[in-house]
This record gives sequence, structure tokens and C-alpha cells, in this order.
Amino acid sequence: MHYLLLGMMLLCAFAANAGMDPQQLKQTIAQRLGVRVFLIDETPVPGLFLLGTSQGLIYSDARGDYVLQGSMLDLGHGMKNLTMLDQQRQRRLALAQIGEQRMQLKAPHERHHLTLFTELGCRNCRATLDELPMLQARGVSVQLLPVLGRFADLADAQALWCDPALLGELSLSDRLPAAGCNEILAHHIGLSQWLGIKASPSWVLPNGDLVRGYQRPEQLLKLLDHIDAPANLSSSAS
Repeated sequence: MHYLLLGMMLLCAFAANAGMDPQQLKQTIAQRLGVRVFLIDETPVPGLFLLGTSQGLIYSDARGDYVLQGSMLDLGHGMKNLTMLDQQRQRRLALAQIGEQRMQLKAPHERHHLTLFTELGCRNCRATLDELPMLQARGVSVQLLPVLGRFADLADAQALWCDPALLGELSLSDRLPAAGCNEILAHHIGLSQWLGIKASPSWVLPNGDLVRGYQRPEQLLKLLDHIDAPANLSSSAS
């Protein structure tokens, strides 16, 4: 299934270097690996580029002849995990593409905010949705984004998420508009693909960390209260 996504996202996050064509590199990697490339960026290593793909972050030379997958560590600065930092940045960048058309459960006295990627039918997803009012009451606003299940079809997802009665038990402050809902939903699903969100539910914290699977409200609040220490979150949030 192809989604109207690339025109709404950044292909290249920098001015093209001489001898490196971002569009050509994107096409080469897409053909050779069978993945979509949403973002290309420089790395501290001359001639090595970071690619954000539908299967996660990879590294490539300028021609797409050699590809690396793994973590890049900056040994000159305390073994800083540059790949983890790029993953966080990519998630923040992707969520910035949502625009004004969103689904959101707004907390009256907001202390924190989260993004929840979810299906509607899975057991853990349903339990998570049922507990959202508990987060709302404790000052956590939640933005909802759809994930397309492994065997789901875009048309089926649109029929569910664009239903005016969707999540009627939740006091959503923002809902998808009836006009253009299908296109907006396709864009939102494309965001989940850009970020490689496969586990449902999955949470993205304000600093860009990803937390997979069902989490009790108390667990999420603990993470949010310590969001100023992202290095400690990386092990538990991965």
C-alpha cells in the first residue's frame, strides 16, 4: 500500500554536498533494499550519511554502495550514542509534520504531554485507551495517532478512525474533521511508518524517546517526571 507521504516530509535535512545527490541516493537505497527513505542527513564522518527509512535508521556512502546498521558512538565525547540522539530527533521531526489536524485528549491543568500510536482493536490498545482519562486527570495531555495493523487495510482503518462516533467515551478536545479525514489519516499512518512504529500501543515522550507496549499510567508518569534525564530513559524506553 502506497501512502501520500513523501511530499509532506523532509527528504533531505541539509544542502546537498558536491558529489552527493540526495534524490539519487534515496532512489538507489529504495531499489536495493526495498524500503522508503524519508530523511537524509550528514554525520560527523565525512562521506557517511544518515538515512531515516521505513525500517529505521541506517548509514550509507554517497552512492548507496555500502550500508551500515547499528549505533554510532562518539568516543571523543563520553561515548555519546549519536544514533539514539538521531532517533529522538527524527521522532520529534516527524511529529512536527502533523499540523493542526489531530486527535488530542487535553488535560485541564497540563503538566506533561505524550503521543500515543495505537490500533483500536488489540487488547493492550483497548486497555490503554480505557486508562487515558486517568492520565488526563493527572495533568497529562495525550495526542493519538493511528497504527496500521499487520493485516489491516488502509480503507478499513479509515472507516474506523474517521467514524464520527470514534472514541465517543473520551472527551477529545480535537478530533479529525469529517472533510478530508481519509487524506489526513493516510498522512498520520505514514508518520508511524516513517518512525517504524510496529508495536501497538507505542508512546513517544516529549524528548523523542520511544516506549513500546502497554504501560500503566503510574509508569508513564514516572518517565515523564524524569524526562530531564534522557540518558537514563534510553535503556527502559527502547
